[in-house]
Amino acid sequence: MPHLEFLQLPIDVRLIIYSYLLTSSSSISVWPATTLCGQGSPAESVPRSTIWNLSLGLLQCNSIIAREAATVFYGGNTFRIHSDDWDYRLIVHWLKQIGSQNRAALRWLEVRIWKPKKAWQLSNGTRLGRLGQDDCYLPHPHLAVPSLPCPEGAVDIIDPLIETIIALVSQSGGRKLQLYLKVGLLDLYTIPGIESARGQEAEDGFSMDLPNLIENWRTKYILGGHGRNVEILWNTSTDNDFFLNIRTIIEQRGWQIVWEHNDAWMKAIEYPTREPTKPSIIQLLLKRTELITMPAAADPYPMV
Repeated sequence: MPHLEFLQLPIDVRLIIYSYLLTSSSSISVWPATTLCGQGSPAESVPRSTIWNLSLGLLQCNSIIAREAATVFYGGNTFRIHSDDWDYRLIVHWLKQIGSQNRAALRWLEVRIWKPKKAWQLSNGTRLGRLGQDDCYLPHPHLAVPSLPCPEGAVDIIDPLIETIIALVSQSGGRKLQLYLKVGLLDLYTIPGIESARGQEAEDGFSMDLPNLIENWRTKYILGGHGRNVEILWNTSTDNDFFLNIRTIIEQRGWQIVWEHNDAWMKAIEYPTREPTKPSIIQLLLKRTELITMPAAADPYPMV
């Protein structure tokens, strides 16, 4: 039997080999920590502990193998980017660092979305940042704001880097991407556009401004720029009883409930003499319905 070099194998066989060597059954975490340099490297700031069993050396082989292997690595894994609180720079940096070809290969990506910081809107439209919040962005031009005088109160500050993220992942030429926006760890019981189960004070507020803008950007960069199909899913949680009472309101706000999960009735294993208790938390995947027209900016919160 003649000896075959690796590149003499059919491409379909090589892709199967890459899949065995470069895909993980669990998500790959990206942290602002250890750096793996190089355009063809798997990710900057990916800890070795999350990819220790993968054959990453393939990404440093000759140009043909590296290109084929990178496509499988980025397209066959789920990447979860852990950014610092309200800091989207790592996400933007990582997406740029892996290069356009590897971005196009991504199929599953999870990033953390933090409840927007707040500014105080004056009647003349000026916004005043709070202590420690130097970045006080003006209302996004896609959000229709009322004519002067504006209603006063606390409003969401939308970080422009979020639009950069949507633009980067929506580039043309790639396969369908599922982008999961996980509401921040500190934002339990938060559903954008819905009054918190703890009451709608400004600090608990998360208006529909950001979901509306993200859907607007998705349409802009995908349809307007002929980009690839990106499905954006919001991953959040709330109190189960609260959810049952507001399910209709969630849908009226423009959300499609794609998936919901709780543990039904907890099994009485640890305490066999007790009755099962109803779970208090329900996990949700929400999808913003397509926009016909861009909604107006949300009214200010009543207090800070």
